Amino acid sequence: MEQNLAEHTEAGEGFSAPDVQYSDDPAILLEQIIPFRFLPQEKRAALAPLLVRRHFAPGEVIMHQGDGDDRTVYLIRAGSVDVFDRRAGHSTGTLIEPGHYFGEWEPLFDEPRVYEIHAIDEVDCFSMSGEQFLSLFEGAPAFAQAFGIILRDKQGIFVPFDRFRAELMRSAIQGNISIERLLPFYRELEPALHPQVGSATILDLKALAYAVRRLPDNITRTFAFYATDEPPATFGMPDRYFPEVSSAARRRNIWEMLPGKDLVLMRNGTSDLVDLLTCLCVYSVEAQKLRHRLQQPEVLAIVERGAAEIADISAVNDRTERVRQVLASLPFSPQEQSDLMVIWSDYTVARLSDLTRHREMFSVDVRRHTNKYNSRRSELWTSQLAAATRSHMGCDPAELPSDLEVHIISSNTHSVSNCLNPWYRLNRERVLDWARRGGHPLLQRPWKNEFDALYAVVRDFFVDDPDRAVEAKRYGLDRGIYRLEETASTGIQVQLIDAERLAGMPVDPGVADVPRGTRKLLVNIDYAFGEQAEHIIRNLLLLYGPLVRSVSFLGKAGALVGSRGDMLAPTAFIEQSTDLYQPLPQADPQAISRLQSATGREVHQGAMLTAEGTLMQNRTMLHFYRRMWNCVGIEMEGVYYYKQVMESRALGVIPQETRVRSYYYVSDLPLMTNFGLSDRLQAEEGVPPLYAITREILSEIFTTSDAVSR
Repeated sequence: MEQNLAEHTEAGEGFSAPDVQYSDDPAILLEQIIPFRFLPQEKRAALAPLLVRRHFAPGEVIMHQGDGDDRTVYLIRAGSVDVFDRRAGHSTGTLIEPGHYFGEWEPLFDEPRVYEIHAIDEVDCFSMSGEQFLSLFEGAPAFAQAFGIILRDKQGIFVPFDRFRAELMRSAIQGNISIERLLPFYRELEPALHPQVGSATILDLKALAYAVRRLPDNITRTFAFYATDEPPATFGMPDRYFPEVSSAARRRNIWEMLPGKDLVLMRNGTSDLVDLLTCLCVYSVEAQKLRHRLQQPEVLAIVERGAAEIADISAVNDRTERVRQVLASLPFSPQEQSDLMVIWSDYTVARLSDLTRHREMFSVDVRRHTNKYNSRRSELWTSQLAAATRSHMGCDPAELPSDLEVHIISSNTHSVSNCLNPWYRLNRERVLDWARRGGHPLLQRPWKNEFDALYAVVRDFFVDDPDRAVEAKRYGLDRGIYRLEETASTGIQVQLIDAERLAGMPVDPGVADVPRGTRKLLVNIDYAFGEQAEHIIRNLLLLYGPLVRSVSFLGKAGALVGSRGDMLAPTAFIEQSTDLYQPLPQADPQAISRLQSATGREVHQGAMLTAEGTLMQNRTMLHFYRRMWNCVGIEMEGVYYYKQVMESRALGVIPQETRVRSYYYVSDLPLMTNFGLSDRLQAEEGVPPLYAITREILSEIFTTSDAVSR
């Protein structure tokens, strides 16, 4: 980032040819300096009298390095300034001349002053506050875009992303990726989710917790990965030969081929590979810090003795207590001990023992299938869905009656089926009585909608007696809610919901009643992962074609505004790698009002950034898209879904009138370090907005006439 700032200040944004005279009239000076000349006339006119004339003597310090309070932005009319790095003890060699500006980086990206700036000769300039500078972006898209082009193209603020991705793709094409070689490029990214990536000693256990949950459970004992998008023909189905390895927070198929080597079945596109590799980078950075803490011989002895002792303890409580005792004797703070227990629980000491011998010299062999149209797994998944349609609806998708409407929903699957399965409404008091008798803590939380409380506690109700879950599922199946269990290793579960069989049934009271005679099939799919979404939605649109009346994206996202539990209504999707801008139909104002009324939370409207990965974002990037593109949130699938819908419309695969609906609820705030993805979303934060947007989408489907003229 410091290098980018140095490149910025050296390149400049205006022009300072020797014969150019810069006006001492601030209104004219604003016209002379790009990109301020792209401000609307009324904004320039309002800003000009607010600019403060400043003079600095030769050698005078204008900005102090590390100052976190100074947010002043300067426009140079005459004279020049030098950029000095106090930590290095010398000038960066950057000269900022008349017709240029400086000081914008810190208010724009919310950082302390990166360098010291002092006058070389007598400097005549105008200044504005950081607040005044940031206000210029509001309602001034030309200025914002001009400034964004300077930042991206001339100053190269995304160069670290380009370098990381280029190295990753180069290595992937060659078939082998060395994490050791990738790590320097990863550190340059400074991911928002990994704020201590640059520290050699400060542990970032929240980032480690995030990565470990998305890596194979045997990560501390694994050195090599065989990553492929299709199982090796030699083995056919790997589960016949190898033990399966779980990954807590990623639906990946992983098998241990032999001690130290895992086979990982990757999803379509590059998103899954990027996610695996960035998580390996997080793990490698933090594992090195942990090993450094444990490298003293006497400390290693404690770890090894403790691991051996704990392995022989069978009683759970005794084992947990012994783990805590061992951790207390190691060089970790009480908070670090607690955080390590959150990551590895009773296995913490054993995992630390693994780390003392592991050097994270990971090697990832990448084998991509040559068929780039559709992988065999996607084709198998589509065939399974077609077979399920025949079983559930009585005919093949191509033979479905022309008056049947197909509505595709991408969601977490459970909120849609919970709202439509009459079992939940009929058994509401039974579930809540069980929770009250047991003093369930979630009932002590504030719930505006009692059905939200029902959905929050019902999972524990099922865990208490698994037969109850079977009962609820069977009840839904008898009333038209069919779950396709097979995913063909895509990780995409599907529910087929025949709305006609739900007519007159007691569904969630927040969902419009299903009218009798309804001829609608809801195809409810689980979240895809990144670029995989394009392959999945393409197959669905091809399968149901002219019957598709709507496609709804119901997701969770990080927000650049607001609070956790708020909702987002996208006005556009932006693809991070190319800045491809895809405008969306505007949300119904009445729908926005209903969502706000139902939850008491805000609904933010604006563009959504489709990022390449959760770790492929840093604070600079997030501030950039917030300021330059008016982004309100960040997710990973939206642009891929929407591009395919638009393409299918254009090609006549689906009707032109096919509706698109899109709502998200806020699960994390990546610009706030205390509310990242590694910080668990509380039920009272996530359940109300999730179910509010679910009810809204279902109600729109059941009450809107989506008939298509033929």
